[in-house]
Amino acid sequence: MLTEEIINDLAHPVTVQVINQGPGIWGNVATGLITAGAAIAAVMLTHRFTLKREKLAAQDKRQQEQHFIATELVFLLEQFAEGCAVVALDNGLEHEHATAPTSSLPEFDYSTVTGDWRTLPVRLMYQLRELPVLISESDRVIDAADFIGPDYDDFFEARQYEYTRLGLKAVILAHRLRRLARFPESRLNATPSSAQRVLWNDWRLERKRRFAQARLLARSLAAFQKENVMKRKASEDPADAGDNA
Repeated sequence: MLTEEIINDLAHPVTVQVINQGPGIWGNVATGLITAGAAIAAVMLTHRFTLKREKLAAQDKRQQEQHFIATELVFLLEQFAEGCAVVALDNGLEHEHATAPTSSLPEFDYSTVTGDWRTLPVRLMYQLRELPVLISESDRVIDAADFIGPDYDDFFEARQYEYTRLGLKAVILAHRLRRLARFPESRLNATPSSAQRVLWNDWRLERKRRFAQARLLARSLAAFQKENVMKRKASEDPADAGDNA
């Protein structure tokens, strides 16, 4: 029975064709496989090139957006730094037995910036967004100093120190943006009277003054505490003498 089935299968027309034309059929099969493989490879290469082209286009667009917002921010920051340098040099002018500032505090507003903030590095974006908060804090310090002392020395010292600090912050941020976007170096450091040099010089002088002031205060506090200890001991000695008697 099994032998009869095998004979019938071998006698089938298709089987006979495979046996008679075996080498040709296998060649056709191989050719088909090669053709299919080439087609698949072509599709994969096309897809890969498309993805690469889209990635390059996205990177180019991101870079253009980054350059755009960097341009907006750099000049906004450097203009603010210029205004801070003017405040740093403002010692006031006496008018009607009072000393008044000769310059107004520079304004800073991001509302004119239309670029995409998301193209900036996260840390840099955070520092940029923090600047308005620091300005508000400095303004509160200056307002508080306005009511201290009849000669307004504390007011001008606070005003100059706070806006020197803010101006240097703006200079540093502008420098980082220029480096990120590969822009030319800033002109804020071109001459001795440029904003960056004015701010650095004022910062160094003020830090030295504050350090000296803090050292004198620490010495005075130590002397005051020592004097209090001596007074306390002196007040305790008579009582001890009476107890011993």
